[in-house]
Amino acid sequence: MNASGGARTRQVLALTVAVGLCVPALLLRLLLGHVSAPIGTLCYGVAFIGAALLLVWGTELAQLELPTGLALSALAVIAILPEYAIDLLFAYQAGQNPGTSSLALANMTGANRLLIGIGWSVVVFVGAVSYHRARRAGGGENGGGDNGAGERHRYAMNLRRLATLDIVVLGAASLYMLHMPMRSTLTLFDSAVLLCLFGFYVFRLARAPQEEPEFIGPPALINRLSTSWRRTVVVVMMGSAALVIVFMAHPLSESIVQTGQLLGLDKFLMVQWVAPLATESAELVPACLFAWRQLPDKGLGTLLSSKINQWTLLVSMVPAAFALAAGSLSGLPMSPTQQHAILLTAAQSLFAMSLLIDLRMSVRQAALILALFLSDVVGSVVLGDDARSVMRTTLSVVYLTLAAVRLVRLRDRIPQVLRDGVRTHPRDMLGEPEQVR
Repeated sequence: MNASGGARTRQVLALTVAVGLCVPALLLRLLLGHVSAPIGTLCYGVAFIGAALLLVWGTELAQLELPTGLALSALAVIAILPEYAIDLLFAYQAGQNPGTSSLALANMTGANRLLIGIGWSVVVFVGAVSYHRARRAGGGENGGGDNGAGERHRYAMNLRRLATLDIVVLGAASLYMLHMPMRSTLTLFDSAVLLCLFGFYVFRLARAPQEEPEFIGPPALINRLSTSWRRTVVVVMMGSAALVIVFMAHPLSESIVQTGQLLGLDKFLMVQWVAPLATESAELVPACLFAWRQLPDKGLGTLLSSKINQWTLLVSMVPAAFALAAGSLSGLPMSPTQQHAILLTAAQSLFAMSLLIDLRMSVRQAALILALFLSDVVGSVVLGDDARSVMRTTLSVVYLTLAAVRLVRLRDRIPQVLRDGVRTHPRDMLGEPEQVR
């Protein structure tokens, strides 16, 4: 009873904190109107985190109404709504002032690379710590089994076969985006291609049967309510959070750019790395909680689905927002800097896809992802423009080479992955993944 009461207290506290994160920004926006850029960046950034947490929790509860795969996809879409708000705002502003088009692409490519480089690796690390902690507490016993008393037992986060759909779509979108460095604009044709991939992804997920979800944190508290009250709370919670995000998108983007100018930092780098940290961090929290509970399909699996949404739906909406503001179909212009950034993002995505071709990710692989990403960030900050372009091209080649080597080594698995991702019915791919291999 005490344990149950303690859990309920923590759930209420988490919900209160998420709401509380939104309050300072609302007070600043409604009462003060204008504050210094650093204060605005802090307040509006934490408001995005609080609102995103409310959106994620509400969408988790939508699994009670939707097929499992579709609910997880919806969770991924809603979780990156803050990223949509910021990126589309920059794209719309670029349509009115083409000189700012680099900011829209900087935010989009930075968010995509950060999601894999930080998000995927951290979730695997959290899962590994939780697994080894449980092994020590259980005296070495575990559900995964050892392959011999003398063999060192290594942790790997495994996904179920349904993730092959994500892998196929991620690979297709990344291969398509590889040709962008040969282009000078991102056009509505690109939007159509990426929207078709996203539509195929959602269509396939919608055919998966509904499963009984397992809630943690505030969703578990809200799920105890009656059906009518639960739905009411979810609608109010998600609607309010969405309004906060839309209301704060413009002041946050302005504050980030102005803060960079005050600190003497390049605004391109501020938009590429600082803005995504605010918009992506809330998405990482529930994924880490799922990983801690050894639920890889809801931890790493959710971030994989988020990557699909960002790399297809979000990217497709950028030239659409630009065209709407510009009143032109000429496409969002790309400078060589943005071309290199898109090439690097596509290369990293292909490498990440190749790591999951066997539906597992080890700690070593996660560490490699993190190390390559950190070299990207450090190079972006300390190098000049010319050296930065060389660094991005070199890192792209490294990613593509590693991906090619990985795919050649596991070439026997590729036909099965393609078959599962394109043809196998989702209901046949819902078995539970192994915890370790």
